[in-house]
Amino acid sequence: MYGRGVLMRAKTAQVMDSAEAGAAAHVDAYAEYKRHKLARREREKPPLTLGNIIHFVIAVFFLWPVFLIIAVIWSLGDAVNFIRHTVEACISSTFWMGRLCKEWTAGMMLHRNSPEMLRLKGQRKAFGHEAAKDWASAGRALIGIGRAWSKTFGLGGLFSSLEKRIEHANKDWRRYVATAAYDNSEAPAEFPAEYTVVDELPRGGSSARVYAVRKTDENNGPLYVLKYFNLRNGGNLESVIRESQAAQLAQKLGLIIESKLGDAAFWYVMPYYSGETLTEGVMRNIKQSRENDGLSNHYRVSLGYCHQLLQIIARYHESGVFHKDIKPDNLIINGEKIYLVDIGLMTPLSSMAQLTTHGTEYFRDPEMVKLALEGREVREVDAAKFDVYSIGAVLFFALSGEFPTSGALSRLPREVPMVAQWVVNRAMTGMHQRYENARAMLTDIDYLCWAASQGTLDAVKPADLPSFKGMPVPSHLLHSEPVDTARLAASPGGYGAWYSAPAYVKPKEELTFKKVALVLLLVGGLATIGLVSLGAIADYKQRKRLAEAALIAPESTLADKLPGDRAALTPLYKDIDKALAQRVSGGRESIKGPLERIDLAPAVVRSVGRVTGEWESAILADLRKQGLTKPGMVFDKRRLIFVSLDGADDSNRVSRGLEGELALEAARTSLEPAAITPAELERIRGMFALLQDDLALHREIAAQSAAAGEVPPMIVAFTVEHERGATLFKARVIYPGREHALVVPFK
Repeated sequence: MYGRGVLMRAKTAQVMDSAEAGAAAHVDAYAEYKRHKLARREREKPPLTLGNIIHFVIAVFFLWPVFLIIAVIWSLGDAVNFIRHTVEACISSTFWMGRLCKEWTAGMMLHRNSPEMLRLKGQRKAFGHEAAKDWASAGRALIGIGRAWSKTFGLGGLFSSLEKRIEHANKDWRRYVATAAYDNSEAPAEFPAEYTVVDELPRGGSSARVYAVRKTDENNGPLYVLKYFNLRNGGNLESVIRESQAAQLAQKLGLIIESKLGDAAFWYVMPYYSGETLTEGVMRNIKQSRENDGLSNHYRVSLGYCHQLLQIIARYHESGVFHKDIKPDNLIINGEKIYLVDIGLMTPLSSMAQLTTHGTEYFRDPEMVKLALEGREVREVDAAKFDVYSIGAVLFFALSGEFPTSGALSRLPREVPMVAQWVVNRAMTGMHQRYENARAMLTDIDYLCWAASQGTLDAVKPADLPSFKGMPVPSHLLHSEPVDTARLAASPGGYGAWYSAPAYVKPKEELTFKKVALVLLLVGGLATIGLVSLGAIADYKQRKRLAEAALIAPESTLADKLPGDRAALTPLYKDIDKALAQRVSGGRESIKGPLERIDLAPAVVRSVGRVTGEWESAILADLRKQGLTKPGMVFDKRRLIFVSLDGADDSNRVSRGLEGELALEAARTSLEPAAITPAELERIRGMFALLQDDLALHREIAAQSAAAGEVPPMIVAFTVEHERGATLFKARVIYPGREHALVVPFK
């Protein structure tokens, strides 16, 4: 038993040892696999040990001050602005509170509409407006501080998103405005009841308040801009006088809708142009262009703005006024369309008033300031060139995003195309070297717009410009119509491609022998054809002249038609026969105008009296050559007949009325108007209508006078015509063998 048990234990132990050995081998293999895997992990990523943690904490401890220093430096400018604007806002708010308390106290003793109460209320609103602007500036500075700190710690995207939302809300706020929410019960004095205030817009440099308004009976109608001056509550009398004169000029040009000057206020209404100022648009365009595909598209759009502005200013100058305050803040852009606003300084070019220094720094011509200090009048200088300087300064800003702080000495960045720099410099140089007028500058800008639309602006040189070559203004720039906004918006090439720009510069072609021979052959052929044609035309005219002479040549002289008792007039009619044989001679005269209607008859009679007096002297001299010692006994004296060739309908009442006026004026000046019946006047009108040939008409007048045994009268046949918006008096002064044309514009 013992031996068997020992043997069993020995076998069991042997089996267990072998099993344990297998299990141990498996465990060793798994342990080896784990060691390899752990070693690979150690090679790929070092383990986070206590030393690593200590190093990280130390690094963070030392980097936090660096981050804080960066954030503080980044936001230092905004922090200074925040402190400054906050102090200003506190001061303005203190004044506002003081005026409010004073207004409450005065309200117990004064009527709400008394002058003192209105003055307190106006001061309180003024301080409140200033305080609101100061607090808004402080808020913007605080946002700037938050933006700087957020960018330092990687949260800049949050503020960018918020700024975009605020900007979008500022642009679209008018969609949510309810006009009925505004109460006009406390409207300023003499505020027009037909308009309802929608919002108050930022003020300009004058004492006026500017409102966005709608017609009271049009809840969803278009917006207008109403500029209001209160003469009893802070209104500047000088500004009111200047703006009222400018408004009269602007209303004639169709720039404002209506205006009114009352006892307590002056206001005028203009169209409202949606969009942004050129200042905002240029800065945005430059930023976007630098981030995208360079500044070439920005230059194209900026030149397009200048092209439209020059068209507007050219119409102003041709209407006799200049704007005087052209600057980026007075230019509203919407896409690629631009509008010029603020007509407050508009002045007639022929004004006898003294020049003033009004305008905006950087965009005001320094020579205008110099001439104003010398006491020069507007009419004594070429004031239109002041606007040309301002347009050059605006183009400087539009191209570079910088103000021309040094006037004509300002220099654009090198990246701006050289030819654009040349145009700006010429617009801002001295008056004697500047562009002559807006259309002369428009010619160069027009060419640059076309080159920019073709993508060749950088290749253009100043020598390629039309003004450099002395070219006149192209015909497509002489019209006064505004830019076709529909074509501008639909043009795929943008501004510069919306019109058919002429090819100012054509590439030079090399001359070859074949081309020279072809040109010589063509010129020779054309010359031969021309000579043959001229010979044929000359021969035709000669034969026609002979035929007409044979047709018109009388079978008998005019003296043969005289009655027997009027033979004494024979020398006079022989002189007429001689004059008609040499065909009709005459001259032409135009009187500068237009004349007033009341001055027309005296001017015409003076001219007719001078011409007929010269004829009378010539006729008497001819009669003396025939041996007459007393030619005045034959010719007697001048007799005038004034006859209108216009119809008798109501549209020709002016023409028919002039018949009597001219006859009366002739009688006052010792000229003898012939006594003539209405039937004889109709006969003369019929004769003019029937006989279109001048020689036949003159002979018929002489023949009828000879048959009647009278000295031929001097006939003034006239019409009143309308051409290109002007009214013209056109007359033919006729004595057989002599004729004089007279043209007088009148209104």
